Amino acid sequence: MTRRERGTTSTLRAVRTNRVTAATLTIGGCIALPSAVSASPSDSSVNGSWQVTITDLGLLPGGIYSSAYAINDTGKITGTAYDASGALQNVQWVNGQISIMPGFDASGASIPEDLNDAGEGAGRLVIGGFLSYGIYWDSQNNAFACEGLPSGASSLTKAHGINASGQVVGIAKEGGPNFFGHAVVWLTNALQTDLGFMGGGTYSEAYGINDLGDVVGVAAIANTNQHAFLWQNGQYTDLSTWSGGTSNSKAYAINNQGVIVGLNNNVASRWQNGSALPLPMPPGISAFTPAIDINDAGDIIATATKVFPVEVGVLWRNGEPIALGTLPGGTISRARRINAAGEIVGEANAANGNFHAVKWTVTSIGPPCSADINGNGTVDAADLSVLLGGWGSANAAADVNDDGTVNAADLSMLLGAWGVCGS
Repeated sequence: MTRRERGTTSTLRAVRTNRVTAATLTIGGCIALPSAVSASPSDSSVNGSWQVTITDLGLLPGGIYSSAYAINDTGKITGTAYDASGALQNVQWVNGQISIMPGFDASGASIPEDLNDAGEGAGRLVIGGFLSYGIYWDSQNNAFACEGLPSGASSLTKAHGINASGQVVGIAKEGGPNFFGHAVVWLTNALQTDLGFMGGGTYSEAYGINDLGDVVGVAAIANTNQHAFLWQNGQYTDLSTWSGGTSNSKAYAINNQGVIVGLNNNVASRWQNGSALPLPMPPGISAFTPAIDINDAGDIIATATKVFPVEVGVLWRNGEPIALGTLPGGTISRARRINAAGEIVGEANAANGNFHAVKWTVTSIGPPCSADINGNGTVDAADLSVLLGGWGSANAAADVNDDGTVNAADLSMLLGAWGVCGS
């Protein structure tokens, strides 16, 4: 089979599973409710050399909406869902069963943005105006407000990420009159480190932390431009100073290999080995989107726009962009977190327009990497030589993205896979 034949898109017959009714039981401080939609249909399709399976995680009984925000390596998923009364609840999915988690405050549902393998979580509860609480969930799903700055309060915080040690990152604001936001690290919900500001600015916010304690986020510098940062060993590194870095950037996640992902020059990007590199996009999908999560295998995810306001989740695996698709009859999907196994969670609208929490799994059904032009198992100078030799032509071997022309898009995809694909 030629490379172009392997890249042809076709659709597999949908694989459906029967819906299962769950018994009532208690899971880690939560009540698992009987539900006719706790285990829901999955749908598989072929996208180039990848098989993408999207699973509908289901709804609370009588509810019309659910959304998944985080997944850990044990397969536990957390998110939000409407109950039969229309109230927004914090929920979890364990072994395919949906259950209500305790929230921090009955005035609103908090958003569980991240989850570690111990089952500890981090997120936020927005009260209104500029008031919000950073939330830490312990392994039994008990919710606690994160401590504010000495001059601020818990109601001036937001939490975004958590690592294996229970370190939580986010933002804590000063009290009046300035209410300047500081990137901070909490140990569970106790304030551990105030990262302060970078480059003479008065705003910083942390979004991701790896298991080594390295923190990434965004900080305003003295001229008010916002730059992506890495905070490591007690010091800021301005990622705009790296090769290819720009004065308009934001970092969202960092893996244990030190690879950072986010937004650079308004396009999905990754920072690695001192360079900022744009990520190639699937055909017909806009690059103007932040990359929001990365696992230790180097898989990266984002939510991108096809034609506004239609959005689709995107995965980069081995440097290759893969559109994740939608539920049958739906038009929109949003990817939020990825675990070590490459399972992705988020939300997608169903045929009736209502959003459901979903999980994607992506498996290879062809070559491990289209950027490995010569098929020797790695992307290196030999592949680059073939690509440059076919520049401007319709050379099928060098046309990495199969769009009919060897050009900058193919070069971007090849460079994006360098040192990742086939390594």
